[in-house]
Amino acid sequence: MENNLELWHKVEKTNPKYTKQANVGGNKITSIAPQYQIMNVTEQFGSYGKTWGFKNIDLDYTLVPEYNLIVFKAIFFYPDGEFPTINSIKMFMDNAKTKIDDNFAKKLETDTLTKAISKLGFNADIFMGKFDDTRYLAEITKEFAEPTKVIENISDEKFSEPAKKIENISDEKFLELLKQPKETIEKYILAVEKGTRKASQKQILDLENKLKTL
Repeated sequence: MENNLELWHKVEKTNPKYTKQANVGGNKITSIAPQYQIMNVTEQFGSYGKTWGFKNIDLDYTLVPEYNLIVFKAIFFYPDGEFPTINSIKMFMDNAKTKIDDNFAKKLETDTLTKAISKLGFNADIFMGKFDDTRYLAEITKEFAEPTKVIENISDEKFSEPAKKIENISDEKFLELLKQPKETIEKYILAVEKGTRKASQKQILDLENKLKTL
């Protein structure tokens, strides 16, 4: 039983960074970025169109005159099998059927992909309503959060001592240096002159201009 859910547990969680709230037909839903979904499926199965995707695609327009609906029929395939999938979308954006939705085909394929991979467990937390739980949303946001980069405090460096490897100061540390007091900036410029630190000509010029404002 556990093995049957192995893939499900791998792909059920959704990074909130790639979601947004949307209103579809008066209903509020959590929309998932299509490219994020494709990346996740590619990570598990390989390249789209080669090891997974749709085949035998059929767009049925017979319901357009009466119901304004285009029906998408296809077979979804992936390494462990395949299954039929069906979906529909309105072709016209107005009831008078005078304004065609130029993106109907793209929307239809994207929505069908979302529905197909959801059967395998992808983004299950959204479809199981977990994103409606503020506590779960806070937990999953924290789980996917990128670790905070700890920048060594440049004010604590002893510029008179040679660095292990003398190279130009990184952009990140340079921005931090610009925020330091006058004394620290002067020490760094002096260290560059002595050869215990390095900086580009532009960085030195920026430091000197910064000193004029302090």
